[in-house]
Amino acid sequence: MSNAAVKRDTIAARRAGGIPQERARRRQAIVEAAVRVIEEHGTDTGLGTVADRAGLPRPHVYRHFASKGDLDQSVARHAARLVSAWIRPSLSAPGTPPEVVHGIVGRVLSWAVAHPNLYRFRARLGTAYAVPEITEAAVANLRAAGYSAHLPAYVVASVVGMVDAGIIWWFDHRDEVGPEQLNDWLAAQVWRVVAEAAQRSPSASDDG
Repeated sequence: MSNAAVKRDTIAARRAGGIPQERARRRQAIVEAAVRVIEEHGTDTGLGTVADRAGLPRPHVYRHFASKGDLDQSVARHAARLVSAWIRPSLSAPGTPPEVVHGIVGRVLSWAVAHPNLYRFRARLGTAYAVPEITEAAVANLRAAGYSAHLPAYVVASVVGMVDAGIIWWFDHRDEVGPEQLNDWLAAQVWRVVAEAAQRSPSASDDG
């Protein structure tokens, strides 16, 4: 390709990059490329590897992200959305609150097993993104079970962090405890914290 042709392509790319829809599409393509690289090679991958996977020169990445940290945050938000979509059916599942908590933790654990590198990455940077949806679903479930159910965001963030820490520890100690035992233990600890934070309504049954 001649220098003139390269120049024309570059100008066209810059012009297309100025269109909001095109910019959003390219940002998402870079994020998805970063996800694939993290899944395959781990959490400490370089920007050059991500650019290569996206089929872009490295400088072009900086047209869409202010820094590597900006890209990392976007990847963490994307990973958090993937986890949220995976566990969403469990958030409104039937059952007592402890049973629902057990199901949610089980779904999180199964996703983590399937995507260990991306889970580590999300846990490092993306905990806050999961908190609002989990809080809303937890409050609805608890109220249906007879709890007054005011759950501060810091309580939900704390139990999300506890689950993350437990699963990440387990990645490196699978010979010490099985996934079912880990699920049981984490769910029990989460429920203890949540139950203490959510007061039971006086009119509610004491069953469950």
